[in-house]
Amino acid sequence: MKLTDHILRQIEDSERLTRQLTLVDKYSVPALTGVFGPSDQFQNVQRLAAGMDLSKYSEAARLASGALASISSRISIGAELSEAMRRYTEVPSAWKALQEQAAQFERQFRFINEQDALRLSQVAASLTMPKWPNHLTLFQDNLQRQLESIRTPLIQMQDSMRSLRGFGELSAIGAAVRSLPAFDPGLVGALRRDLGDWRDADTNADDMLDEPTDRAALYEARGFNGELTDFPAEGFESALVATGIELGAVSAALAPPPAEMVPEFNVQAYQWLYVLERELRAFILDRLTEVAGENWESRIPPLMRDQWRERKAKALLEGEIEQPLIHYADFTDYVDIILGKANWRDCFKSAFRREEAIREGFNRLRPVRLVTAHMRLMTPEDWLILNLEVRRILRAIGVRV
Repeated sequence: MKLTDHILRQIEDSERLTRQLTLVDKYSVPALTGVFGPSDQFQNVQRLAAGMDLSKYSEAARLASGALASISSRISIGAELSEAMRRYTEVPSAWKALQEQAAQFERQFRFINEQDALRLSQVAASLTMPKWPNHLTLFQDNLQRQLESIRTPLIQMQDSMRSLRGFGELSAIGAAVRSLPAFDPGLVGALRRDLGDWRDADTNADDMLDEPTDRAALYEARGFNGELTDFPAEGFESALVATGIELGAVSAALAPPPAEMVPEFNVQAYQWLYVLERELRAFILDRLTEVAGENWESRIPPLMRDQWRERKAKALLEGEIEQPLIHYADFTDYVDIILGKANWRDCFKSAFRREEAIREGFNRLRPVRLVTAHMRLMTPEDWLILNLEVRRILRAIGVRV
């Protein structure tokens, strides 16, 4: 790509992202800027506190750990600290109960010790990921280095093997998604054992936006391995970084900086989903054009094509810059296009290999995307799925991350 073309693309992407973010502005309020204001994240934690089900103590406490960590990390250091802490303590009694639960949950964990490293051979032998490691000793050495890099409490004092198994499985997942083809049958099957079976899932997550415990229960019902996320918030984030699962910040080469209307806590998830959709649209258009040329629209289901044209006409009437028709697609449209019988055969099978595998990936992402677009509290399960599925789909279509 010529430099001028690259610059033009960045400008177009920036304009498009700004327009897209305007659509979710009604869900967004000013980002946290040091002390607590009326932020979405503050409101999200209030909702969690008000709806806390004490009969599900351990689950509510685990989610509270993550929710409160996301707030605490944004308290400024300096002159405003005392004011921030004052606001932090002046909260409803339900929230204080949530803080207590989170603290009790976090006290169940300790730092890693020498005995944990000695148990890694047992952990490595129990992993479910395919083809990795080819050499158990090499993997065990890598796993030990990753574990020793963690500097926050991670290991349950009452069940250390549960924590070690969870970390070991994360390590194997991280290695597999980086080294194996994105939709390798063995990898697909192993992820199904860990993330749950979503092949036939048609989940409407609208009612779960403000109920993270319900989403966690949904993931469990689909077969999600709870050991992968049963960590304190800081330990879980450290584990994702150490094992190479964390996507990290979106580089300027992939996406422009987000508009200010996106709350700070939501930026990374929103940007990665934006990159995913932009690259998917470009990939789909390229593949359809290769087969049908300028008549690529004939490969789109007629009803879907009519909906796109209606959206485009409305956008132009509102003064927006004209975009290629595929830019007016919905998230749910992508998989329907990919899995259209002729499209799958002629355009997409070589990239995604198995129809059920790409459908499953999109099914897992659907509730995560909804939660992100509506600026709601993400659970550790949401965050893990986003990092893994976005990475896999982007790799499958040739985007390096």
